[in-house]
Amino acid sequence: MKIVELSGGVGGARLARGLSALEEVELSVVVNVGDDERVHGLYVCPDLDTVVYTLAGVEGPEGWGRAGDTFFANEELARFGVDNSFRLGDRDLALNLFRTELLHRGEPLSEVTRRIVAAFGLTSSVLPASDDPLHTRVRIEDGRWLSFQEYFVTRRHRDRVVELDYEGAATAEPAPGVVEAIEEADLVVIGPSNPPLSIWPILAVEAIRKTLQAHPKVVAVSPLLGGRALKGPADQVMASLGLAPGNAGVVEAYDGLIDILVVDQGDATDAGRLTGVDVLVTDTRIPDGPSARRLAAEIAAP
Repeated sequence: MKIVELSGGVGGARLARGLSALEEVELSVVVNVGDDERVHGLYVCPDLDTVVYTLAGVEGPEGWGRAGDTFFANEELARFGVDNSFRLGDRDLALNLFRTELLHRGEPLSEVTRRIVAAFGLTSSVLPASDDPLHTRVRIEDGRWLSFQEYFVTRRHRDRVVELDYEGAATAEPAPGVVEAIEEADLVVIGPSNPPLSIWPILAVEAIRKTLQAHPKVVAVSPLLGGRALKGPADQVMASLGLAPGNAGVVEAYDGLIDILVVDQGDATDAGRLTGVDVLVTDTRIPDGPSARRLAAEIAAP
């Protein structure tokens, strides 16, 4: 069975771990690149790395970064008066040095990612949504536009988001293999990621959105439980952008794209209220490998 997951953030990476554990499943993960940014001169891809680390079982306790990492280089930057609030661990630093060097030589991000995936011994395919520059920009209530990492990491996503822009999306093309993977997939799954911040940047690439629209079976996993996000500001951003509260807002966020919405058992009453999609009610909390595999098996069941 061929499965494609659209992923961003920790939730998407954890579901990818569950899908990759299923027997006789060929998994391709198409990953958000809207939050990629240069940090200390290095090209950092937080969502791509979170997927790779999680699939490899070496992710940090918060779901991002490397388990057991040290931060000597990051701390030393303070000696030179450098803003080191975006914390890169030493092992994480090595990966970003490798990526930046290959990109500097002219290799596309998709090829660099393939080499990183191979170095970690992964069997699943991890694909950036695009090799072209595509950056999420956030307009906050005072009118300022911020880069994604300034909004999310430096300012700790405390600002009210009033508008998003996916800079470069209008001319961005899907990375090699992305459209083909979706077309050939038996099932496409949108992970329990923040819809506007993690999935919309992928869908902003027109060819990806059109391919997804044409697919006969697309399942989205809601990132909300009781109308709130377990991690991150998904519910707040959805509300500030005018989407309906709760899972109705998730359906609205993916209007015309999904056939089934997976909601948590605590939101079982939503099954009779949501229109335009079928609803699967189950336990959507996936903090570890076994729970992620259990959810993945339910999603992939005929």
